[in-house]
Amino acid sequence: MTFKCLKASLSCLLLLLALSLVSAQIPSPSILINPVEGPVGSSVSVRGTNFLMNSEVRVFWEDKHMGSGKTDSKGSFSVSIKVPEVPCGYYKITAIDEVKNNAYTTFRVIPKSLKLSATRSSPGSSISISGSGFSANSEVEVRLIDPFSEMRNLAVKRVLANESGVINVQFEIPDVPPGEYKIYALDAKTGLKTDQYKFTVLMPKTTPLPATTTPEQNQQNQTDKEKPKTTPTTPKTPVTYTPRKTPGFEIAIAIVAIAAALSILRRR
Repeated sequence: MTFKCLKASLSCLLLLLALSLVSAQIPSPSILINPVEGPVGSSVSVRGTNFLMNSEVRVFWEDKHMGSGKTDSKGSFSVSIKVPEVPCGYYKITAIDEVKNNAYTTFRVIPKSLKLSATRSSPGSSISISGSGFSANSEVEVRLIDPFSEMRNLAVKRVLANESGVINVQFEIPDVPPGEYKIYALDAKTGLKTDQYKFTVLMPKTTPLPATTTPEQNQQNQTDKEKPKTTPTTPKTPVTYTPRKTPGFEIAIAIVAIAAALSILRRR
């Protein structure tokens, strides 16, 4: 009995050793993501190895199904997902195959992107600015800064992010000289900043001033308007007539004079 018990015990030990060796030779599933952080809406590549061969693998963002892939003959797969609209922070990405083999890693959402309705405008005008990936219900500061000194804030607009970390705000352009400036947003809870965006301030819009007149000029203008309009007439030039000399009359006088002279000569 003792020999039989010893033999049975030895067989159990050998079996356990064999099982442990077999399990040691089978690597555990794992996944890698690229990049490991980014803003809402950015793409994330998920690559997995050592999953079940020729199996469907489902990828989850926390508990939300984001996409599926198929493993090859080596148990590898690749899936691309997009970061959902969530507040900034760390989130778990998990991959699970058909026999429940799984692996997970973490991704960090950062508030890196802003959308500006315009990239240039004049002082006094307003532009719409939206952003996502901020802390839930956090105060966010949208800043216009001097491009040569990031510590010099030329205008600051504070807005409260919603539960999804989204902001929407109307930002008024301050009265600053024309030129290039930068706009970014700061999450007060985390201290994280978005990328900086170039913004061009244009020349201020000018409105022509109305011409000023004195009360006397206004009264004269009103009087001129009330007078009936007349069309000026051109004065007629007087016509002068020159008496026309008759040649016969002059000849008759000459004949009479000659006759009188002859009569006087005969009397002598």
